[in-house]
Parts: sequence; C-alpha cells; structure tokens
Amino acid sequence: MSALADLLPRIAEREARDPESYPSENIADLMAGGVISAPFPAGLGGNGASLVEAVEAVEAVAAVSGSTALIMSMPLGLAGVYGLGVDIAPKAYRATWAEQIETVAANYRAGEIYAACNSEKGAGGSLAATQTVANLDGSGTFRITGEKILASSGKYAGHFFSSAKVSPDQMPGCGIVEFFFVRPDGEGVEVLNDWDGFGMRSTESQTVRYADAPVEGMMGFPNFIELVQPLQYWYCLFAAIPLGCALGMIRVLGDPAPSSPAIRLRLAEALMRYEALRAYLRETASQFRAGAGPAFAARALRTKTYVTQESTRLCAELFALSGGRHYRRTGAVARMLADSFAGTALRPPLPLALDILVENFALPERAE
Repeated sequence: MSALADLLPRIAEREARDPESYPSENIADLMAGGVISAPFPAGLGGNGASLVEAVEAVEAVAAVSGSTALIMSMPLGLAGVYGLGVDIAPKAYRATWAEQIETVAANYRAGEIYAACNSEKGAGGSLAATQTVANLDGSGTFRITGEKILASSGKYAGHFFSSAKVSPDQMPGCGIVEFFFVRPDGEGVEVLNDWDGFGMRSTESQTVRYADAPVEGMMGFPNFIELVQPLQYWYCLFAAIPLGCALGMIRVLGDPAPSSPAIRLRLAEALMRYEALRAYLRETASQFRAGAGPAFAARALRTKTYVTQESTRLCAELFALSGGRHYRRTGAVARMLADSFAGTALRPPLPLALDILVENFALPERAE
C-alpha cells in the first residue's frame, strides 16, 4: 500500500475536476500501484496486506473520492478473500481452490477489475431472498438467469462475481447461494444504463440482467459463503467509506482553522467521534479470520452498522456546520455528504442489519 500516498493527490484532483464520470484513471492507478491487489501474497503480485491495511486504504481514498473508494472495495475485498490462502478450503477442493487463486491473481496483474453484482430488488440484502438461479446445461456449464442492481463499475468491469441459487441435485453440498464469475460482455448479459444515484455518482452502479448467461467459473467451492464467511471482509471495507467521507469533510472544514472558537470546538468534537469510530472499525478488522464463526459475524455486522450509521450522521452534522459557502450541489463537501449516504448503507440495508442484530442478540462471552 506504500504507493497510495503518492496516488491520493492525483485522485483528489480528478475528483474535483470531473466527479460525474467513471474514474477509470483512478482505478488504473490503484491497480498499477498494487493497492487493489495488495492482499495477495508477494509471489502473486501482492504484499500480503491485512484487512486492517485494506480498511485504511479504502478510508484514505474515500476521504478524497467516495466513488473511487466504493469501486475499489469490491476487487480489493475479493483479493483479500483469495489472499486467505489454500488451507481455508476443505481438502477435497484445495487443488481447484489453488488454481483459482493463481488464475484470479493473474487477471489482477493484467489489470482486470472484478465487480460485485449481487444486490436484487426486493431482496433487502438477504441471501435467502435471492431470485437469481444457476442451472447446469447439457455441456455441464452453469448458466444464470436473474436481474441484479447496483453492479458497481458496470460495463467497465472485466468480471462480475454474482450470487445465484443452486440446486443441491446439481451441486452437492451447496449453500443458500454460491458466487459465480460472469463476463459483462458475455452471452446473455445485458448491462443497462439506468444509474442515477443521489451519491456515488460516477460508480456506474447499473442494473444487470442475466438471461441463461454461461458462467466463466464458480468462486470457491460448495457452501463457500458459510464455510469461509467472506462477507465480513467486505463489511469492514464498506464501513470505511462513510468514515473516510467524514474525515474528508473534517479536513475541508478545518483547513484553514476557523476563526470562531465555537466552530473549532465543534470540529474538535467531530474529530474525537471520527477517531473513536476508526478505532472500533480497526479493532474488528484485526479479528477477521476465515470461518471465524457466528460471534465474529455478529461483531462484524454490529461494527458495519454502527460505523456506517454514525459516520453518516457525523457527515450530516458537518454539512450543517459548513455554512453557506459549501451549500453547492457540486461542491466537495456536498459530494462527500451524498456519498456517505449512498451505497454503503445498503450493503446490507440498515433495516435488515438491525433486524438481524435484534434476532441474534447475545452478549459476548467473558474472557477467562
């Protein structure tokens, strides 16, 4: 991640110049600088970056460009999951899992972007409510059918990784859903042009329709989501986005320091709240392990929900504090406010997260 410090000024300059267009140059720089591939081991083009380091990178980018941070979080999280190594797979699948790691890492080195294409209308973020299905054809290839929303990167992606339900008759041992890789320009794939978000304007988070689209391959192995718990990795990355937006707003409003002691006090209080949220997120990220179990899954969901909710609230208060000179739709502070509200709170949606927290509430076990 050492290249990131040099890239941030360029990312900030492009965001200020053109916040509406897909940030191709930013993403290309982050790929070429090894930021997005950092969780892979050194032999595969990364440096073995931890989830804490990945969270720090997403936050740093979000502080200057929320859209770029949201786009990068998808492939960065995927690299993090593959960077967990061969041993996370059951013995029967370790050889094929090792081949997947090599293949995906090679595609990263070639500059390809992997984009998440999982959300669905009406599903509310619930895996069980997924309507997209995958079925084997006569040649033994899975083909998927369904409609997805919020597919960040849209036509700019090299691959989508998409969730779909599978019949146990066709995949013994499968989970509620499995992830499949699909080419955005492949047969049976239609990427719409319907994105008009309140925030995250340049992410190209389009609707995608699959009509018997052949998959390029499956991610992982049967019951991958249940066994590995990869979603918690992304939860931490998503929470870093509104947190970074809050940091960006504090920087803009605090430089130069306001002459009013009352305003300086409010900014100091905002900084303390930001630092507390940052510490909470990093502590949770430091505990991530493959298949960490239900206690960590609950902790990750609490962290994601709380950090997202409080960061967004902090951004709203900072915007109210910013004064008339920042009350412009295209201004940096207004864009950060909009970006803090958009996207990240929907992964999973806040109402679903709160329902799960209530349903599965349990106090942490006492340390002996």
